[in-house]
Amino acid sequence: MNIGIIQPYSNGFLEVVPESDYWQITAIHINGQAYCPTPRLYRSEKVALAKATQIYDWLVDNEGEISGGSCYCSELKLILWQQSKVS
Repeated sequence: MNIGIIQPYSNGFLEVVPESDYWQITAIHINGQAYCPTPRLYRSEKVALAKATQIYDWLVDNEGEISGGSCYCSELKLILWQQSKVS
């Protein structure tokens, strides 16, 4: 049973999980913050991780875009929201 992948990337990490025969990006972690993309299924772990790296890079380049906890990324055609920290 595969419970998912946590892949280090740059100054954070990427989190993907299997969903039946597909993979889903659950979160992109940057500097202690977690960002979640629109739920979408990818055909392989490799494809999901590649998309997660694109999202990570977009977040780093556009850090001011997420206001009020969410934003629409027209370049990647998805919604991103910042996950609240649990104390």
